[in-house]
Amino acid sequence: MNPMSSDTLTLRDAALVLRRQVRLIALVGILVLSLAGLYLTLAAPLYTAEALVFVDPAQKNLLNPDDNRSLNGTSENARFESEVEILRSDAVAVATIAETGLSSDPEFGARLGLLSRLRRAIGLGYGTAPDPDSLFQATLSQFKAATKIRRRGLTFVVGVAVTSADPARAALLANALARTYIDLQLDGKINAALSARDLMAGQLISAQTALAENEAAVAAYIENNLSRLEDESASAEFGRIGRDLEATKAAIERSQLVQSQAQEALARSDWSALSSALGDNALLALEDQRRDLERQLGRADAQSLSAGDLNGRLEALDAEIEAGGRVALSGVAQQISDLESDADSAREALRRELLSGPLSPETLSDLYGLQREASLAQDYYDTLLRRIRDAEAQALLQVADSRLVSEALPPPGPSYPDRKMTVALALVAALGLGVGFAFLNEFYVGGVASASQLANLVPAPVAAVIPNVQEGTGAFSLADRIVTAPMSHYAESFRLLRAAIDEILPQVPGEGRIVMVTSAIAAEGKSTNALALARTYALAGKRTLLIDADLRKPSQHLLLGLEPRAGLLDYLRSPAEFEITGEFYDSDPRSPLGIIMGNRRSDIPTDQPLMSETFVRLLSDARKLLDVIIIDTAPLLPIVDPRYIAPHVDLAVLSVRGNATNQSSLRQAYDQLARSLRRQGRIVTVISSVGTDGPKNRYDGYYGDTSKG
Repeated sequence: MNPMSSDTLTLRDAALVLRRQVRLIALVGILVLSLAGLYLTLAAPLYTAEALVFVDPAQKNLLNPDDNRSLNGTSENARFESEVEILRSDAVAVATIAETGLSSDPEFGARLGLLSRLRRAIGLGYGTAPDPDSLFQATLSQFKAATKIRRRGLTFVVGVAVTSADPARAALLANALARTYIDLQLDGKINAALSARDLMAGQLISAQTALAENEAAVAAYIENNLSRLEDESASAEFGRIGRDLEATKAAIERSQLVQSQAQEALARSDWSALSSALGDNALLALEDQRRDLERQLGRADAQSLSAGDLNGRLEALDAEIEAGGRVALSGVAQQISDLESDADSAREALRRELLSGPLSPETLSDLYGLQREASLAQDYYDTLLRRIRDAEAQALLQVADSRLVSEALPPPGPSYPDRKMTVALALVAALGLGVGFAFLNEFYVGGVASASQLANLVPAPVAAVIPNVQEGTGAFSLADRIVTAPMSHYAESFRLLRAAIDEILPQVPGEGRIVMVTSAIAAEGKSTNALALARTYALAGKRTLLIDADLRKPSQHLLLGLEPRAGLLDYLRSPAEFEITGEFYDSDPRSPLGIIMGNRRSDIPTDQPLMSETFVRLLSDARKLLDVIIIDTAPLLPIVDPRYIAPHVDLAVLSVRGNATNQSSLRQAYDQLARSLRRQGRIVTVISSVGTDGPKNRYDGYYGDTSKG
């Protein structure tokens, strides 16, 4: 198949390609398997341990088990996938690194880079100190690269796998990662409950303030309207309680005034003012004693012993007065508290007495609004307080939604490299690469190895396969075997070529056939093939002429062992000089073949002589006198000459040297030749230097003695 055409490659063609390229396939396979073996030998073994974690998608509430309701399938999967992503997160990995101390671990810890090691090796030190964040990020990256988190099928079980060079460390890290995730999950639930408690505690203070304000508003309404409300209720008890409340409030104010004055005096250490404010007889007596001591101290000499004794007694008396004052102040504070309690009781009694009696609609409306506000504030306060207690209880009674169901154990064998998988992949790669390189070499890179391959490359029939044989002793060329070994495989291949040409170009009486023999590049055996084909025609009784038209490098005289004085180039340059003598024309010493030879390399551009009327007339005359004219031309690609010869020929034989001609060059040469031939011109190919192995050996008996010559 020509890869540039639309033909398809059949299974038989593919099998033939693989057979021809079996050595390349084997070589590629051996190379790939060798590399795989080297990899298995040098690769350091790694071990993978896996722990199993069960994730319950239904969150648990121990305080209210009825809330543990199952979610629908979509919600369960969404929550489960969320937990898997959390397990893969950097936060869990960072906590695991901190828990296990991986930052200083020789396997996962940060190591010196190549540049730093080179600097250290040549004595330049470590250079710039590495950034701690960069070192930690390196540890984090290595640890995450060694972990694999995956869901086990459609279950709610997650596999937590860690790979390490040490099997025990792999198991330890897998278990640590799973436990860290569960601990962080539990901490998250506890922190959420405590955060909710703290948020509600802030709201509780506001609710408490609002409750107090609402209660105070009800009491203030009643107290500010005592006279009117007493008249509306027509209750003597209401009036009595109101008067008692007023008296209690007045007593509270007096006590608070005493308390304030006493506290100021105590702060100034003014014992006289303190005693007077509290009106306590014991304190007043102590104050009298203190004033008496001060008078005695004023009369005594400051340096005498009595003065020192008086000062000591005065200080003791001051301390006694201060202690007594604090006790009296406590009594005043308790008295105020008792009075306030009496006032609250009186207010509550007023409210009950007021609501039990007849009231005007306006008063009822005012009281209802105030009490409703107070009731709502009370409910809100109670709700917040209850939920705060619930949040505190939940923080104490939280359990994780995930649990470690199977701890990782040290693996018995390495997970890397996987020898079976590596060998299997190497075999597949060897086969795939071998076949790929085989087709690449067959159709694009390598030389042509067989007739079927040649037929696939260019759309021209393969007329003959010329075997690879050695020149006989004393022979000038392989073409001599046409004469010396006529029954050989070599001679028969040219008779097959002659038969193919005769089928394509039937003999027309009185008109000779012109056949050019060319090749893509030099050294492909075209000159030998041209001579062997010409001898085959001559020995078959055909009037045959061989023209050596390779003016750049003529070689037919060398193949014949002749030394002509003149050649085709001389004739084309000076036709009048050589037409009479005919020195450029000779006969083959081994067959009835006429030859127009060359004798030297051209020193001028050779396309001009081949485009001349002399060359055209030569071919025209030869066509009239002879049966077959074989033209040996220059190679197609490096030399332009064959393009000017091709329009004058009936058929071109494209010679290909087996396992030598580049396929792209062959295609390019065929395209040039096809464009240069006239419309009726045909092309056949021959492949030479091909071994006769395989089934062909079974037909060697038909060729007779092939060792002759």
